[in-house]
Amino acid sequence: MKEFKATGGIGAPSGAVSQVIEDVDAYTSFMPYMTECRLLKRESNSVISYQRISPKICCDRDFTLRTYKSSWPGAAGIVYSNHWESANVFGPAKKPGVVRIELCQGSWLLEPTGANETHATYSVYTDTGGLIPAFIANHFSLTGIGEVFAAVRKQVKEPKYSLATKSG
Repeated sequence: MKEFKATGGIGAPSGAVSQVIEDVDAYTSFMPYMTECRLLKRESNSVISYQRISPKICCDRDFTLRTYKSSWPGAAGIVYSNHWESANVFGPAKKPGVVRIELCQGSWLLEPTGANETHATYSVYTDTGGLIPAFIANHFSLTGIGEVFAAVRKQVKEPKYSLATKSG
């Protein structure tokens, strides 16, 4: 099992960043290594999505997640939280040649620090799926998290998220 956590600033309102994180259907167009991602079910307090990644160093991995969203007023605006847990029982059957990730838990915490600035905290606790040497898994995960932050920073500039920027 591996646990990683990263924090960083994103030059956009927390509401816009939250919209990017929740835009599961667009993940294949901007999230690193994401080759398939689809919303399976929307419930009153959560969404269930299937995701398949294609890392450069090993065969594809897949998993189904249940993600919960919450928000509350903070000192500088609305704080958003998304946390997820494995939900493979709700996803498609295992695919040949794709390693199923059995444990994946994590969260995004988006705290506004100004009108157009968000302090983001990303954490994930997961198995790597298969036998991957620790030094390779650690390097890939740390690099991948940096790429996720870069992708969110770029994606939040897309016009479709501009309405969220007005609401904070």
